[in-house]
Amino acid sequence: MASIEIREYGKSRDADAASECKKFRPTVKQLRNFFSKAYPVEGYMFTHERYSSCYATGALKFSDGSSGTWQLSSSGVATLTFTRGDVVTLYYKNNKWRDPFACTYGLGEAGDC
Repeated sequence: MASIEIREYGKSRDADAASECKKFRPTVKQLRNFFSKAYPVEGYMFTHERYSSCYATGALKFSDGSSGTWQLSSSGVATLTFTRGDVVTLYYKNNKWRDPFACTYGLGEAGDC
């Protein structure tokens, strides 16, 4: 990865969670770790299985010259939209940022921590 830029963090898709989501503030170092370890998953991970209303946005450029924008959920799921339009959903669980909804994910009664 040649460069990574954070444009927004601590944002929320849900007004009721806005104050909690302000605590989601991933650093450039944490984002570099995420994007170097994340792997492709189906889109439902972003909208259902690991949904979080807390998100950050930004841009990145790879060493091969390709680039795009990203939206990262505090749950560790991101969508990466390349400049040419391709979209990839990525996931990595073991992140060090503050996730206001940690241990609430999954489809069972006990949350996934």
